[in-house]
Amino acid sequence: MAKKGKNQQKQAVSKHVTTRRVARWQREKRRQRITFLSGVVIIVAVLGIIVGGFVATRSSDWLSKVETDSGTVAIKKADYADELKLLFAVGAYNSSTITSEAPLINIERNILIEDSAKSFGLTVSDAEVTDTIRSMFQTDNESITDTNFQEQYQDMINNMGLSDQEFRKFVKGDLLKQDLLLYYIDQIPESGEQVAAETFFLSNESNAYEVTQLWRDGNDFETLAEMYSNTGSSGWLIKGFMEEEFDSVAFSIEIGNISDPFPYGTGYYVIKVLDRKDGPIDETLRQQSGSAELDKWFYQAYADKVERNLKLDLAEVYAWAVEQLQ
Repeated sequence: MAKKGKNQQKQAVSKHVTTRRVARWQREKRRQRITFLSGVVIIVAVLGIIVGGFVATRSSDWLSKVETDSGTVAIKKADYADELKLLFAVGAYNSSTITSEAPLINIERNILIEDSAKSFGLTVSDAEVTDTIRSMFQTDNESITDTNFQEQYQDMINNMGLSDQEFRKFVKGDLLKQDLLLYYIDQIPESGEQVAAETFFLSNESNAYEVTQLWRDGNDFETLAEMYSNTGSSGWLIKGFMEEEFDSVAFSIEIGNISDPFPYGTGYYVIKVLDRKDGPIDETLRQQSGSAELDKWFYQAYADKVERNLKLDLAEVYAWAVEQLQ
């Protein structure tokens, strides 16, 4: 009986020890889980701060994005600084005339022009760039040797502080602009209906009616143009190259009459028709109309394809870029 009691006591002690071990093991597991979860939370929080900071930095790094047929082109601060350097070097601007927006809008325009030129099959070869640069050093009656050309060209870009690649890129962009302008001029017909008109474009309806009444009362065009901040223009216009509303009025009212104000874009037009004809279109008018068509294309393309960073501070970017150039 004594032996049995001892065994029962031993089993009870063993069971009690096992229970305590299980409880302690469970407590350890709970502590480990808490420690692990705390570690995970800390790691996630740190990663969130790092990733958030990286994303914030990246989102503020781009100044503008331009959609092209090949994809989105992001313009960054370094690109802005490079363009500012180039504009100063080629004499397009100086520190007193340049605006903080000029370098950025110039990059955006160049990207849009290159993309559009490509869609029209317009390209500029390396040979064309070289020939254009070489022509800068030639006179009408004298050719220049390769050696002299290279020496003079190298001296020029050294004085500008530009590399050969930077200057060639500038020349190529300028040639593409010229090619695109010629493309739009070629779209202007050599003959067609035209109207000679004096026109006012006013930003609001009340001013438009004021001009109309004063004009009909006998005030001359030049006086009214000065009174209303040179909002008037005159000359020949080609049918089909203004908005339909403009053509409808300009080619319907009698010669010598002044139209009622009519809405056009963001304002109002008032027109006085001086003459009309149907025949050959003067080459200067074709060039002016082609240039106007190019401008219309650019403004529309800019509205459709360019996105500016909402956090962009151009004055700050300009100040930073100037520091980089010093």
